[in-house]
Amino acid sequence: MNEIKKKIISTICCLSLCCCGVLADIDSSGKKIQDEELYLGIDIGGTSIKIGLFTSKGNRVEEERRVLTDPNASPEEVVKSITTEAANFKHYQKIKSIGVGMPGDIDSDTGIVRFSPNLLKWKNVHLKDLLETSMSRSVYIDNDANVATLGAFYLDADDKVANLVCITLGTGIGGGLVFNKKLYRGSSGSAGEVGHITIESQGPKCNCGNKGCVEAFIGERYFTKYAQDYLRNNPSKIINELTGESSSPITPKLLFDAAERGDEVAKKMWVYYGEKLGILLADIINFVNPDTIVLCGGFSKSSKYFMPSVHKEVKSRAFRSAVKTCKIVVSQHTSELGTIGAAMLAKEGIANNDKLDRTDSL
Repeated sequence: MNEIKKKIISTICCLSLCCCGVLADIDSSGKKIQDEELYLGIDIGGTSIKIGLFTSKGNRVEEERRVLTDPNASPEEVVKSITTEAANFKHYQKIKSIGVGMPGDIDSDTGIVRFSPNLLKWKNVHLKDLLETSMSRSVYIDNDANVATLGAFYLDADDKVANLVCITLGTGIGGGLVFNKKLYRGSSGSAGEVGHITIESQGPKCNCGNKGCVEAFIGERYFTKYAQDYLRNNPSKIINELTGESSSPITPKLLFDAAERGDEVAKKMWVYYGEKLGILLADIINFVNPDTIVLCGGFSKSSKYFMPSVHKEVKSRAFRSAVKTCKIVVSQHTSELGTIGAAMLAKEGIANNDKLDRTDSL
């Protein structure tokens, strides 16, 4: 009953946000903001930069704002556009700290963006310093996979599990780890690169240089190539109709649409996708023994067609006791994980700094 109430309140809040732009003094759970500490989450993506304002519990305070990502913009120009847009939030002055998630090689300790695929001119950019100077708040930065993992931890797991693995299924296969309710980055910050776990030693070559990475099977461009090759020997009338019997590209969405129309060829390709993903999850379950695995990203929308084969592979390959204690779920919040995860990164960053300050004063 409580869940139903939450959904009703959230729906009312969203309607109010759409109609009014902001929702006076209650957050997306229906609670009064009043003295709540607020955190700004910034998700720098390939086409747009999403900016969200949240409470410490991850409830949205105001309607999300966006600015376009200009791949040719300088760091200073991007920071200026973010600062200008964020200042339009009604509760901007209540923001305690800011979190940022973006793809690339990010030094989370220093806030330096060594490289980002969306902003090719950025090399060793001191983004943390630039944003702190511009916005007069503490800023915390991490790669998008880690930030999405925090988002999944707070939204999909409701901050109630100890050990969680989040896997993003999209252009590439990314991942992040939460151990004992804390984000785990590893000794060099590269923990969670699950897409480059080898599942077949002599498999196709991956863009990373290795052979047989799971990404080389089910990353978008690799899976699309597999589908094109498969269709040469297994023609589909429905897929031909969807492509207009032309050379229109085969896309994951097209394969989903074909499966929705009952196409058996498309369904078999999703079974293949699930088999490869299932091998990866079995490896993770045996090695990490998590409470929860959250699947997110664009491909997760097709989960009803690949999850049966995922479960079949997991049950046949992973230890039975580990499988019983691990819940595999598909995120219901894929589009929100970046901003809310960034906001929770800001919250945890402030909390960690407060602990250090108290320790130093002893």
